[in-house]
Amino acid sequence: MLNLFGQIVLLLCILASTGFFFLEVRKRYRLVKTGLKDEKRWDKPVKRLGFVVARVATQLCSIKDRPVVGVMHAFVFWGFVFFTVATINHVGGAFGKGFSLWGKGLFNDLWFLGVDIIAVFCIIGTIYLAVRRYFVKPIAITKPMPISRSPQSAIVLSLIFGLMLTYLLNQGAEIILIGESFAKWMPFTRATVPLMAGMSAGSLHILNSFFWWSHILMVLAFLVFIPHSKHFHLLAGPINIFLRSHDPIGTLKKVDFEKVEEFGVTNVNQFQWKNIIDFFSCVDCGRCQDVCPAFQSDKALSPKVIMMSLRKHILHESDNLLSGNAPAEPVMDKWITADEIWACTTCGACMEACPVSNEHIPTILELRRAQMMMENKFPQELNPAFKGLETNSNPWNMGSSTRADWTEGFEVPIMAEKQEVDYLWYVGCAGSFDDRGKEISKAFAKILNKAGVSYAILGEEEGCCGDPARRVGNEYLFQMNAEQNIETFKQYKFKKIVTCCPHGYHILKNEYNEFGGQYEVVHHSQLLAELISSGKIELTQNGNGIITFHDSCYLGRYNQIFDEPRSILRAATKQEIVEMPRAKTKSFCCGAGGGRMFMEETEGKRINHIRVEEAQKTGAATVGTACPFCMSMFDDGIKEKGIEDKLKVQDIAQIIANAMS
Repeated sequence: MLNLFGQIVLLLCILASTGFFFLEVRKRYRLVKTGLKDEKRWDKPVKRLGFVVARVATQLCSIKDRPVVGVMHAFVFWGFVFFTVATINHVGGAFGKGFSLWGKGLFNDLWFLGVDIIAVFCIIGTIYLAVRRYFVKPIAITKPMPISRSPQSAIVLSLIFGLMLTYLLNQGAEIILIGESFAKWMPFTRATVPLMAGMSAGSLHILNSFFWWSHILMVLAFLVFIPHSKHFHLLAGPINIFLRSHDPIGTLKKVDFEKVEEFGVTNVNQFQWKNIIDFFSCVDCGRCQDVCPAFQSDKALSPKVIMMSLRKHILHESDNLLSGNAPAEPVMDKWITADEIWACTTCGACMEACPVSNEHIPTILELRRAQMMMENKFPQELNPAFKGLETNSNPWNMGSSTRADWTEGFEVPIMAEKQEVDYLWYVGCAGSFDDRGKEISKAFAKILNKAGVSYAILGEEEGCCGDPARRVGNEYLFQMNAEQNIETFKQYKFKKIVTCCPHGYHILKNEYNEFGGQYEVVHHSQLLAELISSGKIELTQNGNGIITFHDSCYLGRYNQIFDEPRSILRAATKQEIVEMPRAKTKSFCCGAGGGRMFMEETEGKRINHIRVEEAQKTGAATVGTACPFCMSMFDDGIKEKGIEDKLKVQDIAQIIANAMS
């Protein structure tokens, strides 16, 4: 217990530090409120809260991809949880001798046994994390260097280490001064006693006071420091996880052209309020860039840097924003570069890996929207695709009257003739115009005819789903295509839409609903799996050798379709699939998403080459795909690397068609 002077000093320190902390938190709360308020993120609160508890309390958010690092981080996190009570007791003891939040009893003893143990594990965790950061130096931390040279981590790790050490030493001195009875449940605290054995009572009192004050001042210093560092994620992270989107990864929201005159994000206050919480939640852990195909192929983009740069930008503009003025500087050029936002393939790996549920893709695509529709700044190689979408509703700019030319020699029914079917087959642009895509369409038509499926295609009435336009920020062109398709769909009766393209699947299923198009959409892998399991098609041949499967980002990570393609391939090849190291939710992008199919790849290594090399290392003779864009990228990569005699790529529909009796 402190004397009156000590109590006054302690109270002043607590008031100053907590006051400063809450002022800074309030400032960030006000900055969040400067964002747009179109989104509502508090539906299903019980479900959301349960998810937060499961992710944060268990620390699965940090353990799942980096088990060793995650466990060490968990030691530090659990140390904070236990030390919350220990710190309250620490302060309470200054005003009342023997104060304990839990009172006296077994639970109190067990709690402080936990504190004693977790303090040591927390010290181990801080040492491990410090060695990893400053000696091992993994790429996730050290690159890009301009961001990662901040001393924030060194300060925090030093404070945490000091907190644990001073607590143990303070308690050890108490044992000598008061006696061992209160510490019978604290083995590690008792282990510090020999360090101070033999000291005089006066020296022990001074030492004990030093450890006590050092501990409390470090707690208060940490409180002051948190809002100014990335460690603000301790507060923002759980809130961000609670507010996570329930839509599939990367799903975009409609722009209402009748209500708004500015599109996308030019200035930082044009982000949604949830995006701003993302910026404050970023941990700088680098998990996103570890899985980002652009970063891993030496492009300019790091999703981590996008988040951190935007956090720096909004804090830089805080005086303007909080006084109601416009930001002094736009987001692009100084804070974010064009090379960064146009390198994104929208694969969703960053969002899948992020431990605090940051939504990198919507942030990047809002910047693209502004560059496209407000600034008219975009990669010029997109112009032919835009022209094709505008005039013929396909990015290849092939005449719309030729959409069904691939059906020559096949009995493929047209919707205008049938009027009503079970399945409206949305062939898509790649399946109609790209040579490799047309091979998929022919194989799928053969299967549907063999199985006696009630289906039809739209033929020249079909238009582009709009995915290429939307993912590069041309929202107006996307909406034009979407509305035309929806009006066409209204003319006919069908139970489901089936498509071979995951991009079309995703956008028809998840993004047309905002335009009045609500459909039951199935991917051809799902329909094929159903036809095989029901015995409507029989498979007897196997000429593919060892096979591996590449998960399309928009089929797998976006829409969680993993099992059906694999079950199809097992049925067709009568063997297990050889998986690539990065598969299912961790699959590596082919490089075509986000409109990159129609842009040049001039920086770093080609993404499809990286994926082809990964497939080749499995020893497989065939790569199975379930996306025409992925098949095209693999085909190009195989040819460019000159390994056509060692590896081939086929869509699952082709493999099934070849295996049919």
